[in-house]
Amino acid sequence: MPLDHDRQAIDLRPETLNRTIVRLAVPAVLENLLVTMVFFADTLLIGWLRDDAALAAVGLSGTFMWIANGLFQAIAISATALVARFYGERDYELAQRTGGQAMTLGIFIALLFTVIMIPFSDEFLVLMGAEPAVVSEGSLYINIVLATSVFSFPMLVASGIMRGAGDTTKPMIIALIMNVWNVIAAAVLIFGLGPIPSLRLAGAGIATSSARMLGGLLSMAFLFSGYTAIRIEPRRLLIWDWRLIWRIVRLGIPNIGGTVVSRIGYVLFMRIIADLGTTALAAHGIAVRVESLSFMPGWGLAVATATLTGQSLGAGRPDLADLGVRRTAIMATAFMSAVALVFVFLSPPIVAVFGSTPEALALAAVAVQLAALEQPTIAITMVLNGAMRGAGDTRTPMWVTFFGVLFFRVAAVYLFAIVFGWGLAGVWLGTAADWAGRATLTYVLYRRGRWKRVQV
Repeated sequence: MPLDHDRQAIDLRPETLNRTIVRLAVPAVLENLLVTMVFFADTLLIGWLRDDAALAAVGLSGTFMWIANGLFQAIAISATALVARFYGERDYELAQRTGGQAMTLGIFIALLFTVIMIPFSDEFLVLMGAEPAVVSEGSLYINIVLATSVFSFPMLVASGIMRGAGDTTKPMIIALIMNVWNVIAAAVLIFGLGPIPSLRLAGAGIATSSARMLGGLLSMAFLFSGYTAIRIEPRRLLIWDWRLIWRIVRLGIPNIGGTVVSRIGYVLFMRIIADLGTTALAAHGIAVRVESLSFMPGWGLAVATATLTGQSLGAGRPDLADLGVRRTAIMATAFMSAVALVFVFLSPPIVAVFGSTPEALALAAVAVQLAALEQPTIAITMVLNGAMRGAGDTRTPMWVTFFGVLFFRVAAVYLFAIVFGWGLAGVWLGTAADWAGRATLTYVLYRRGRWKRVQV
């Protein structure tokens, strides 16, 4: 189906900039909210089993999937930057070819990753310091979710391609369908219904795995059919264009480097939490799920910034890119500061919906209150990193991540939680220090303007 690219292109006029930001950001916020809700629903439903080991297993398994997602998000970021730049230049043919190569790369790596990682799920959980009961249940959950990853991981790449072309609505629709399926399937399979037995954690894994597979298949269907701002012909997946592959990989290497550093840091971070005991680990899992919802405004506006920056630079309008970044940063900070107030005053009733043990809920409520400290600095970091990545400057966010992990995340958390003996509260104070340091460094590097001169 032929596309009217001029109709699909985003509006780059300064006088309509706020409207463009909102049009790009709102579907992205809803999409990420819905994607996050897939694992959020598992945590929520498993919490009502009143089993801290099962809840801790879901939390650690979610960490594993977050680590795995990072590799494909790196490819997605590259695809977004390149497709956005080519759309800004109105080179739609090159944008389509780039999207096809990104999908080919994503599918190949997903297949390779799945084959390699399934046998090592036990070792990962042991490395994280999980107790035997958590290892047993968590490895089952991870393996079930990984079983459909050859479809689900490329979904991240497909969404990045669509966003680069200015379409943030289709990824949102896909996430909505995924979420509805997951919630219904998880509720039935975890607790049982009629002739269907209660499968507990395995049921949650089956629901999530099938939902992620459905999302992957739908994203490919949208791209192949042309019912989005960009169409990729299926035959492009069978062609390896090494020059384009290298451009994607070259932009992705710093993202992968940042991902590796952040994930290693997070493994050490989670290892510290695991040493605090299963109850603290379960409470942390609840707090992380609650806090993940607060990221939505910042993340959605960062997506809008990435697309707007890439297409503005492609059109030769760095002034418009700069203006868009300032406006999205103000919006994100305002939204996430409002969320911080909610966390301060309403954390006990918010965590209570997870129905876990009283000890875990009490710890989780304190963690959520402390998470309020992070909100404004997370907003700034997300938007500025989104702008630089959308411009093709993937090195600067990598160095910021390296600095944050090395000097704040692990060091501060260990100092506050273990040395000072503040426990889980120390963990969340350490992460607040991490985000404050990253926001400051990101702002300084953004102001240097290297992102405006990057060649993709």
